[in-house]
This record gives sequence, C-alpha cells and structure tokens, in this order.
Amino acid sequence: MPRLSPLSSLTLPWTTLKLATRFFVPLVLWFTVGQLLRYGIYYAGYRFMNVTWIPVIALSFGVLTVLAVTVLMLHSIRDGLPAIRRMDMDQPLAPWAARQEESMFDAMGRALFPFLIFYIAWGWFSNDAREFISGAEGRGFAEGGLYGQLEGFKILTRLMDHIYIAAIATVIFFIVKSCTEWWVLPRLARVGALLLAVFELHWTLFGVFTVDYYRGDASNWITDRAVWTSIGGHLSWLGALWGPFKFAVLGGLVWLVIAGVILGVDGQDEAAAVGTGRIGRGLAAATGIHKHRSPREVLSRELREKWFPAVHGFRMVRRAGWMPFAVFCVLFVGLDVGQEFLRRGAYYLIGPHPVAFWMQWLSFVNFGVDLVHDLLRICLLGAAFNLLVARVSARNEERRVRSAAAGYTAEHASPAPLS
Repeated sequence: MPRLSPLSSLTLPWTTLKLATRFFVPLVLWFTVGQLLRYGIYYAGYRFMNVTWIPVIALSFGVLTVLAVTVLMLHSIRDGLPAIRRMDMDQPLAPWAARQEESMFDAMGRALFPFLIFYIAWGWFSNDAREFISGAEGRGFAEGGLYGQLEGFKILTRLMDHIYIAAIATVIFFIVKSCTEWWVLPRLARVGALLLAVFELHWTLFGVFTVDYYRGDASNWITDRAVWTSIGGHLSWLGALWGPFKFAVLGGLVWLVIAGVILGVDGQDEAAAVGTGRIGRGLAAATGIHKHRSPREVLSRELREKWFPAVHGFRMVRRAGWMPFAVFCVLFVGLDVGQEFLRRGAYYLIGPHPVAFWMQWLSFVNFGVDLVHDLLRICLLGAAFNLLVARVSARNEERRVRSAAAGYTAEHASPAPLS
C-alpha cells in the first residue's frame, strides 16, 4: 500500500490520534483542572444565586476558564506541530505574533482576548449559559425537589427583575474596559490583555441582559406583523440550511482561525485578514479599519469581529486547498455526533439504575465523554492548522522554484552579444 504524503488531507485522522497519544497526560491534566475550576465557580454562583449579580459574574468566569483551558491545551501540543514550530506561513497571509520559545502563560496573555472576541461575536457563550442553568436546575431538584428546580431555572433570568443593576453594571464595565484598553494594555501587555478579557466579557454579558430586556417589546411587535409571518413562511427552507452551514462550514473556518491565533498567528491584524486584493481593499475602506476609533470603524466593529475571522479563514483555506478543509469539517462535525453516541453507549453499558444512582454518577459519565471529545477536538484543530500551514508553505516554495527556474532558462536562452 503506497505511503500517504505528509501534505495529504487523509493524514488528518492519523495525525490527530498521534497527537492525542503523545500529549495525553498534559491534555488530561489541563482539562481536569478546567473542569474542577468551572465546577467550583458554577457551584458558588448557585449557592449565592439570591444575590442578583453573582450568577452573571460566575458565568463570566466560567466562560473565561473554558477559554483559558482551550488555549493551554492547544499550546501544550505545539511541539508536535512541525510547520507551526518553523512558522512557515507567509507573512502577507498570516503574520506571526508569537516568539519561537513562547511560554504557556505568554501565549494565554496574547491569545485570550482575540479568542474571547471570536467567542462572543459568534454567540458561543450561550452554550455555557445553558449548561450553567442546567446544572443549577439539577442541584435545585436534588436539594429541593420541583421548587428547587424552578429556582435553579431562574438563576439568570432573575436579573431581569432588577434590570437597573444590569444597566449600571454595563456602563461601569464599559468604562473600566475602555480605560484598560487605552492606559493599562500599552504599559502592561500580558496583565493588560488578561484584564481586558475579563472586563470585555462582563460588559458583554450585562449588556446582553440589558439590550434583550429593552429589545423584547420591539422584536415581539415586528414578529407579530403579518408581513413578517409571510416572509418567514417563504424563507423557512433557508433557515433549515443556514444552521448546518453555519455550524459545519463557517464554524469550522472560525475555529481554524482561533487555533491559528493560539498557536501564534496575529489575530488582530485585520488588514492581513482581508488581504490586499481588490475585495480586501474594498472591505478595508468600507469598514474604516485603517482609521482607528473613527465613527465608521466603531460602528463596523461588531460585524468585523464576527465576519473577518471567517474571511481570514477563507483566504488561508483557499491558498492551502479545499480538500483538507472538507475533511476537517467532516471530522469536526463527526466529533460532536460521536460524542452523543459515546454518551448513549456509556448509558447502555452501565445499564438501568434508580434515579439516586444517576444523580451520583452522571457527572462522572459526562466528564469522561467530554474529556474524549475535547481531547480529540483540540488535537484535530492543531493537526488541521499545521497541515494548512505546511501546504501553504509547500505551494509558496514550489512557486519560488518555478519562478527561479523560469528566470534561469530565460537568462541562458538569450543569445550572446556579437563581438
């Protein structure tokens, strides 16, 4: 059987398994530390849920824990990614921000804030909110029956009853975030980036509660109109296609960019993200990215934070080839599908038991399933980005060799001057 080329997209599954085997111990260590920290944070949020603002603070620190652990897990497999170690990506496509021997905490200080911006822009923190509420419901049911479960369900929505607290907190965290960005970050790069990530997330979460509260009446009025109902009926097929496309294709692109940011690519260079071609220059001019804090730049910031990572990923994937990205998307989505099959298989293996048994052991089953899923997902992201960088580097080298050969041929083919 012929041996696969190192640049073949079919090497992705094998490379993922090799990384998972080689770096099994640090990956399990960081995942376990993250789960313990998040459990403690969420438990404290549940215990003090009668204090209106504490559950939101607990949710925000739980999200930051998830992001920090992802950064640490991806950084821990960096030694197994040769193309990343050589920094083979060409600078115009993806400039590097990491040093050759960057420490783990330097990587977290550099990558946590861009990662958080992507995470917020795509609304992924809503999954953490649902998990937080689900855990509070389970604890409430175990301690107080149905009444406790209902109280746990209201752990975040209780803030709506005191919306002025959310509004005040939004303003306070926005001011603190802005001061940190303008004054602390230029002077203390590592500490400033971590503080900025904390304040950005708190400002976002309290802002979400405030905006949703005041936006509710307006959105209800719009969706109740007959015109909206007619439009929604004709475009229902588009919604059915948009969900899988957003998760499998756009989500895969953004996660590749996130992996690149953590592994060393400059994720805040928006000019490099959109490129220097006609479309890239048009996007840069339309969004005002070269005029920092101008009205156009401020107004377009939210859209840029959501869509520029996808544009950046599209450019890198187009340069490396679409087949590796297609294989990555299949494996990326397959991991989520396989996670649920693995969970169901664990239930069948353990067999039927009373509810009291599951209340005690269900968290351990979920821990094991989530461990396998996250470990393979991190290794897949690292392997896919490493393959992307290697293929871009190989194509650039091939182009340079072809240009040099063409120049050499032209030089020796020209006739010698007559004497």
